[in-house]
Amino acid sequence: MVSNNNTNKMQTALPAAFVEQVGTTHPGLVESLETESPVSVRFNPTKPYRLPASLAGSPVPWCEAGEACYLTERPVFTTDPAFHGGAYYVQEAGSMFVGWLLRRLMAQGEVPATPRVLDLCAAPGGKTTHLASIVGTEGIVVANEVIRTRAKTLAENVQKWGTGNVAVTSNDPTAFGQGLPEFFDVVVVDAPCSGEGMFRKDMGARAEWSPENVQLCAARQRRILSDVWEALRPGGILIYSTCTFNAQEDEENAAWIAEELGGELLPMEDVPAGIEVGTLHGNSVGWHFFPHRVQSEGFYAAVIRKNGSAPRHTPKARPSRALTPVRGQGEGRLAQWLAPNDPVEHYRLASDEKTVYGFSSPMLETVTALLNGRFILLYSGVQLGEWIRESLKASHSLALYAGVNRSAVPTAELTEAAALEYLRKGSSAALLPPDLFAEGLNLVTFQAIALGWVKRIGGRYNNLYPSSWRILHY
Repeated sequence: MVSNNNTNKMQTALPAAFVEQVGTTHPGLVESLETESPVSVRFNPTKPYRLPASLAGSPVPWCEAGEACYLTERPVFTTDPAFHGGAYYVQEAGSMFVGWLLRRLMAQGEVPATPRVLDLCAAPGGKTTHLASIVGTEGIVVANEVIRTRAKTLAENVQKWGTGNVAVTSNDPTAFGQGLPEFFDVVVVDAPCSGEGMFRKDMGARAEWSPENVQLCAARQRRILSDVWEALRPGGILIYSTCTFNAQEDEENAAWIAEELGGELLPMEDVPAGIEVGTLHGNSVGWHFFPHRVQSEGFYAAVIRKNGSAPRHTPKARPSRALTPVRGQGEGRLAQWLAPNDPVEHYRLASDEKTVYGFSSPMLETVTALLNGRFILLYSGVQLGEWIRESLKASHSLALYAGVNRSAVPTAELTEAAALEYLRKGSSAALLPPDLFAEGLNLVTFQAIALGWVKRIGGRYNNLYPSSWRILHY
């Protein structure tokens, strides 16, 4: 990693109406919003990585031991090959609290051990990748982002994380309530908000804020929650969150969900120190992260259990016309690309009859329901590659998948300089000479973290890193 010591930025004054609102109710908050933001990363438990000692700060208190930490300074992440290999995710510490909540709910039996989770407003993927690691290979995360350009970024980050238990969709919230009623055990809604919690690092959020915008955001959040509520099974859990401070978007909306949609606000014991309980009319309603109290940007979360009790619903099983099983001995040949005992056990061709995907049984069940419901599906399971004449042309996502069989092809371990040249999609003979690679396909790694493929043919080779992902400057 290369350090980034440039902390200069154009300052926009905090909105006067906001300062007036919080100045007396939260002494110290306004002053904290003029300080530097902390930087935190969360590590991928399926990929080897050791943070440089000079960057390692204190652990994030609401994460598991070794799961996440603060950094002593903000490096230029694009110059770290491990970042491109999905070894860690740069995530705001407060938002990791959603993972803390899910773990507690699973431990308490409120959520099944292998849940179906909908992350409704998922881009760019911080919560999605965290949830995917927590629910395990038999759990499922459907990560949705309605804005298509953001959804593509989400799909890229899901592929880099490489857990194989995520489906990325790009649909309006109404599609889930109508198309997958009572399907999910957990729905996470990190709702679009007025962004007060981002005032420390986002000058645009300061410029766009107004009391009127707060009201508009609160109303929009209620529409989103109403649209998706039917997708949650009775007895299921909604985790509602925002990155703002005001009660209209936080406590009042959480209480509204319980009262109007039909649910019960759940408390949590032993919440980490510094996190403040939100209150409304003397009742506890969720939890606040205030930058002057904890090392975090502004964040709010609440947990609501939907009234009733019922097992999760699975639509009537019928094969999707968009997926065709791989025939003959193809399954065995494809399985050779995956590590022994990998959860992928189903291989399906997409509608183009060429692109092949690998799915665990729960993932195939979920993807089939999404396709039969005509959801816009951008990525799911593990895209293995192109199935051509009973042979696999491996995809980039397969290289990044945690379950790829490292013995299937030779491995070429690169130095940092060579790895950056590879990620630039370069072919410098000085940095990447052909004799680094064995004849045929090679898995390219940096510090044992997979980055992609190279194919050597005689005295030359093809750098197979995706052109759309390549780094332009380093």
